[in-house]
Amino acid sequence: MEISNIDISTLLNMIDTFYNNAWNRLTIILIIVGGVIGLIGVAWPVLLKKFTDYQAKMEVEKLEKNLKDQFQNLSDENAKLIKNRIDKGMNTLSEEINKAVTKKLDDVDIKINVARGLIWHTLGRYCYDKKDFKLAFIYYFNAFESYYDGKDESNLQRIVNSIISCYEEVNDLSLLKKQEMNHSHLIEKLHEINENGRYSITIEKIEEKYKSSLKRLKEGKN
Repeated sequence: MEISNIDISTLLNMIDTFYNNAWNRLTIILIIVGGVIGLIGVAWPVLLKKFTDYQAKMEVEKLEKNLKDQFQNLSDENAKLIKNRIDKGMNTLSEEINKAVTKKLDDVDIKINVARGLIWHTLGRYCYDKKDFKLAFIYYFNAFESYYDGKDESNLQRIVNSIISCYEEVNDLSLLKKQEMNHSHLIEKLHEINENGRYSITIEKIEEKYKSSLKRLKEGKN
């Protein structure tokens, strides 16, 4: 027996409601799982994506099971209408999941980079206090990269000042020269985020300090 137009509308509304509810549940799951995996920090991008893909698959299978009996009584035209609505809902849900997963991964990635930057910064400060400028340079430049990737501009400014302090204190010309590539990369990165000239003074300051330290050591003024 063919299902009436009223029944078709009911089914279509049921499908729309299903996908809206599915998305709301998945949003909550993303927040919870993303937070937990972010704390664990182990293969979080892959785990989070696989988890949400699995959830989406389970939701669709649930919908298809609920509609299985109804499909048997549908005309070809109405069955096609229902199938198109399911396909449309699934595509929309999939797109939204991908957007949410990407944003959640970006958020977690930013937090991890900032935390990593704080570790490098602390290690660099320890080595600086011990006058081990070779390691201090390594850790400080690593911290700069992490703060940059984590979009932490407050600590970015602090780490630049720490690197400047290293330039001022180092008494090994060859060691300072070895920092040229790291120094140039740092300047390049600062230029990339120098909207409205907010890093112009910082760039000028560290450039001047690096050059003056090179000159000092070349002239043998320790």
